[in-house]
Amino acid sequence: MLHVAPHLDWLQQDLVWEVVPQAAQFLTEHPEAADWWLYFFIHAEHQQLVGVGGFKGLPTHGTVELGYSIAPHFRQQGYATEATRGMIQFAFEHPEISQVLAHTLPSINYSTQVLAKTGFTFQQVLEDPEDGLVWQWRLLKSDYSV
Repeated sequence: MLHVAPHLDWLQQDLVWEVVPQAAQFLTEHPEAADWWLYFFIHAEHQQLVGVGGFKGLPTHGTVELGYSIAPHFRQQGYATEATRGMIQFAFEHPEISQVLAHTLPSINYSTQVLAKTGFTFQQVLEDPEDGLVWQWRLLKSDYSV
């Protein structure tokens, strides 16, 4: 369908086998949410699937939440940062969006570094019903600059 090859280490992650079918089912049931759901990140030169990401549903009260997963082989090469910047720009091109949220594991890691680098600030520790304790990050449109 995409005519790209996923890197083998990405296929070995359980997340891939959970997220993609869930996304397909969700979009079948809610086609109006297509822009606010799943995107595939593709390395153009090598025609390889680098990762997936997007938003966790339609905007609510001016807020969207983003998330992503990058194949281990492609981590720490700027792909997560590039993808996050693209998702932020996409979100803030919509006048109704006033903030973008993200959740990470509750420790300093590559995702927290990406979020800080792209302008997010740590907000609080939350108890997520699916993921347990997470750190919540936020970027306000008023603080965003291209």
